[in-house]
Amino acid sequence: MMSSLKRNLFLSVFGAAMSATVALAADLPAPPVIEYEPETPVEIGSSWYLRGDLGFAVYQGGHASWTDPTNTNLIGFHHENIANGWVAGIGAGYYFNKHFRADVILDYRHKVKYDSTSTCTPVSPPAGCTPGDSYEKLNFSAWTLMANGYVDLGTYYSINPYVGGGVGVAWLKASNHKTVGTGSPFKNKTRTNFAWNLTTGATFDLAENVKLDANYRFVSLGKARTGGRRDNSSTEPVRFENLYAHDFRVGLRYDLN
Repeated sequence: MMSSLKRNLFLSVFGAAMSATVALAADLPAPPVIEYEPETPVEIGSSWYLRGDLGFAVYQGGHASWTDPTNTNLIGFHHENIANGWVAGIGAGYYFNKHFRADVILDYRHKVKYDSTSTCTPVSPPAGCTPGDSYEKLNFSAWTLMANGYVDLGTYYSINPYVGGGVGVAWLKASNHKTVGTGSPFKNKTRTNFAWNLTTGATFDLAENVKLDANYRFVSLGKARTGGRRDNSSTEPVRFENLYAHDFRVGLRYDLN
């Protein structure tokens, strides 16, 4: 009898407690609804482009000279000629808006021939120069790395003209010097220079995201030097003043968007 009474009392208390819990739960506010928002994918290729160029380069400048270390006479060169050559480049760029873009281009300039005559031939003894001509020739080659900016001027009959310019560095090499005259040839040397360019050109859409780019670029490559003589008879180099290139280039641009 006592056991039944205890059991009934427990069931009554438990039932009352459950009823109170259910009533309290019914009075609580509904839990907030958390909406899942998928992540927006990042467009890695948006506004970027790749480019490749091939071109024909016409060179100017040089104005070579050599200082004879024996008597410090400045020996000038004359009848100077620099052959034409080719240039190839690759790069990557970014469109900031429909009118302005920028890129970085690495160019290689294949070696070209240089030849000239000097106004006198060093002789020893006696020290100094005697009248006469010495035929000189060597090769120039270069790498350039430049950061460039361009202004796109709009589209006219599917053609987009632009102007631009850039600055960077040139590694200008003088090599394979040979002389027909008195004196040992000079050693090879690479000189690092500040370089700059001015550009004008136009693009034409070939296909979706692909543009044909034809341009003219005036490039200042800086000064060049040979090393001293190969027989070490003189450490004085042949010095070349600023070298310039007129580049006529055609390339492709591929938009990554």
